[in-house]
Amino acid sequence: MRLDDNPAWQGRRESPGPQPLVPRPRLAGEMAAAAVIFAFWLVISASLAPADLLLGAFLSIVLGWWSARYLWASDAPRLTLRQLLALLLFLLTLAGRVFLAALHVAGLVIDPRLPIRPHLVVCRTRLRGRASRVAFALSVTLTPGTLTVDVDGDAFLVHCLDDLSAERLLQGDLERRVAVVFERGGAS
Repeated sequence: MRLDDNPAWQGRRESPGPQPLVPRPRLAGEMAAAAVIFAFWLVISASLAPADLLLGAFLSIVLGWWSARYLWASDAPRLTLRQLLALLLFLLTLAGRVFLAALHVAGLVIDPRLPIRPHLVVCRTRLRGRASRVAFALSVTLTPGTLTVDVDGDAFLVHCLDDLSAERLLQGDLERRVAVVFERGGAS
């Protein structure tokens, strides 16, 4: 009697044997996330020491796996080559802004008159994507003299140390740069 003739085995098929190892679809997302995180690690650590590279690689792999599995499990952001180049340019520009703002804040602190004028500013944005809004809020917070306090719809409540910090924020250059990288269709 053959297995196919046995009623208990009807509809069952034999295993076709070992399947070739095919990368999981998520693996590409994990690798891409890890690569971006590692590039960011290189920028912020500013070190090529073997121990730092090893630590950065390990953390990048763990965070890449985590972000692809949990953070962007259903809607992973996709960056085109143009957006990736814009991201690198944005990070360099942001680093320059942070440096200049740090010099400005240091000047305020060193000045014996302490010419600060802290106040809250409502900055309205046209950014719609979740990633672009988070990137904007974090970029504002990373810049010395400004701190994103709250987000409500399209309004970002930002604490500014003085008028110049508020003016730089309200000019919208930072928002436009974030839009080029993270929004579909670029700047609006």
